[in-house]
Amino acid sequence: MAETKKNIDPSTIEGYVDMQTKFEAYTGDEPYLFISYSHRDTAQVYPILDALYDRKYRIWYDESCETGNDFRDELRQRIKKCEAVILFVSEASMSSPFCGMEIIVAREYDKRLYPIYLDSSEVPPAFQILLANTHHSTADNMDKLVKAMVRDLPAVAMDRLTTSDGLLLKCEDNGRNIAVDEGIVEICDEAFKGRRALHNIKLPDTLETIGTESFRGCNNLEEMDIPVNTRRIGESAFRDCTNMKRLAIRNNCIKIGERAFENCAKLVEVDLPEGLTEIYGGVFNSCKSLKQITLPKKLTILGESAFSDCIMLESIEIPETVTKIDDLAFNGCQNLTKIELHEGVKKIGKSAFKNCRSLTKIALPTTVTSISNAPFRGCESLKSIRVEPKNKNYKSEPNKREGTDHVLFNKNKSVIIAYPASSREIQYEIPDSVTVVSDWAFCECKKLTRITIPDSVHEIGEGAFCNCEVLDEVEIPDSVTLIDDCAFRGCVSLEKVVIPSTVTELGWGLFDGCETKVTVYCEEGSPVQEYCRRNGIREARLSEEVDD
Repeated sequence: MAETKKNIDPSTIEGYVDMQTKFEAYTGDEPYLFISYSHRDTAQVYPILDALYDRKYRIWYDESCETGNDFRDELRQRIKKCEAVILFVSEASMSSPFCGMEIIVAREYDKRLYPIYLDSSEVPPAFQILLANTHHSTADNMDKLVKAMVRDLPAVAMDRLTTSDGLLLKCEDNGRNIAVDEGIVEICDEAFKGRRALHNIKLPDTLETIGTESFRGCNNLEEMDIPVNTRRIGESAFRDCTNMKRLAIRNNCIKIGERAFENCAKLVEVDLPEGLTEIYGGVFNSCKSLKQITLPKKLTILGESAFSDCIMLESIEIPETVTKIDDLAFNGCQNLTKIELHEGVKKIGKSAFKNCRSLTKIALPTTVTSISNAPFRGCESLKSIRVEPKNKNYKSEPNKREGTDHVLFNKNKSVIIAYPASSREIQYEIPDSVTVVSDWAFCECKKLTRITIPDSVHEIGEGAFCNCEVLDEVEIPDSVTLIDDCAFRGCVSLEKVVIPSTVTELGWGLFDGCETKVTVYCEEGSPVQEYCRRNGIREARLSEEVDD
């Protein structure tokens, strides 16, 4: 709170006319705040007390105007047992013998004093030493004052948790450490959302459900131990808990919602229950400090983007029970050098290992029946994609020069799926069995200077030759009818592309990044010529190419 003194304007306090608070003074055994004030300031003090009560503070104050030694003894005992004293400083309180006594007793019991200045009154010399180094606060309106008090008053004097019939509905944002009472079975949606003061929390054994976004944005929460009886964690429940370092989940039958721990950027230790069967989409997306994790032995599905952008993840073993690795599951795991797939994996989703830039080799088991587009897009260090020979749906073609398996095809080699970006070959002839060059098939092949496309090919997929930086010339056969989006994007050395008039479908951004250097040879009046003129691509006649 501010160190300067300003007045609280009573005219800003609306709707208070009966000079009573909405609550009775606290008399229990939990920590509470003692209020020292002059009854002549009631019209200013009571609305502030009501505002603090609305924020769940336990408050003791005197409304009786009693006198005598017995009452003085009661005040002394109330101060002795309180957590802190709020002192309303005014001309009236500074001339009150009771307020003077309360200040002295508070200092005697080493209680923290929180002065609130109601007017411009000076503290009498007798109290100046006693109030030295205490907490000075003031504000020019009620909202600012209450926010400042909630920020700085001792959290233990507050009932921070709002509960009802086993539900935890809401938590106030001023507690560093919280223990949730036994008997709570559900933490409701957004109950702790954005509670930046929270560092540690102990959950009760009775807890069954953690709601959607319930702890999202608790960016100082340090660790989380999920009780054994908790059966559901809602979507984005701990998303953006950027300082969480440790996570333990114990219930074998738990369901973890999508993006539950997304962007827990400092998470390094994860203990998952052995019985967990599914990790849904984005659960550990952007957990940028996670270096290793042991996946449960009964896991069957890795959901979309489950470990996407876990940039420190180095190796991972997929359990034998896993049947599906969904789209983008390991996208952006740029330090992943080893991934082991066991027999049992059936489906590998779109871009499942996209931008795993340190991955050098991968072996696909016999059980794989479906591989979606661009599984290894951006895997710039990949040298070998080996398929078990008994696989009925896919095969790998050996690199004759290096003697390693590397190029991935479907079983009858009609589709080329992926060419390892780090192959040492500088030229490659696509087999004449191929009819489709898949999306991103040759992406990041930075050593290939020439690729020969046979006249069996009729379709060239999206980004098929993207970032082939030394590719300088390509001739498209007249069997091709479609060249999809961004097919030659980033081919910065590309100077000459021959495209026949049979190509009638041309995607956007075909030559992004090389449009100032490339010349497209095409026929007069063809869709290719129209495309070049529309997009400012240099074009020349096919007849000129023949003459050359």
